[in-house]
Amino acid sequence: MPGIDVNQLWTPARAIPSPQADQKAPVTNVRGGRYGEQYVMSLVPTKHLLADEGSYFIATTVTPGTGQAYNIQAAFLDTAPLLYVQNNDSKANPFGKRMYLDYIKLICTVVPATATGVRFAIKTDPQLRTLSTNNTLALTPTSPNSDVATQSVCSVNAQNSATVSVLTASSGSARVVANASMGGIPVVGEEMVLVCGTADPGPYPGLTAAEAVCPGRRVSCIPPVILGPNSALTLYTWFPGNATTGLSFELEMGWWER
Repeated sequence: MPGIDVNQLWTPARAIPSPQADQKAPVTNVRGGRYGEQYVMSLVPTKHLLADEGSYFIATTVTPGTGQAYNIQAAFLDTAPLLYVQNNDSKANPFGKRMYLDYIKLICTVVPATATGVRFAIKTDPQLRTLSTNNTLALTPTSPNSDVATQSVCSVNAQNSATVSVLTASSGSARVVANASMGGIPVVGEEMVLVCGTADPGPYPGLTAAEAVCPGRRVSCIPPVILGPNSALTLYTWFPGNATTGLSFELEMGWWER
């Protein structure tokens, strides 16, 4: 239309600008940041919009209520992760997607009976690794949006045997990006959750008399974890002092790809 400027312009405004009344107002500039980004207020303050566009994925234990066996692991071991994730997109692809880890949840089905604690660590590696001894179960990533059939660029393998799997050693460029502790021995039915990029959940409150028999939820906040194309992520879980019974668990994890 003549006289209408169709170019979208915005003005840097770190402070809150003056409000406008709910009526037809003259064309005004959009509020922006000093690095050229546009301020946007979402009406949906959760990750539903990521699921709506088809970029959010989950992977879970195949049969709910049935645990996966884990080998007896009393110390950190680079070649024996509980979970191995691979971003299969190509580094050469100009439209290659990164994986943004959201959370990882383990539900205890068999207790590591002689353990004195619960530890977690996550590594990322710009080089892919190989399962030379594979006792894992491949979990199929899926969208929680029933209306889309977008395919994930990631593959997910979780340990599924009391016999340890063997992964090739991490490269010299690998990084430890998360390190977490969750107190004493879990009980059957307890959830152990790693949440990325937030400090909102409260700390683990420690062992109580009720905790000894009643499953709860332990949450540890870890840094944002991002996995680039053709790269690998490993989750390590170990139980100091454990020597008799390995953990069995159900797994659920969520992430988005953009």
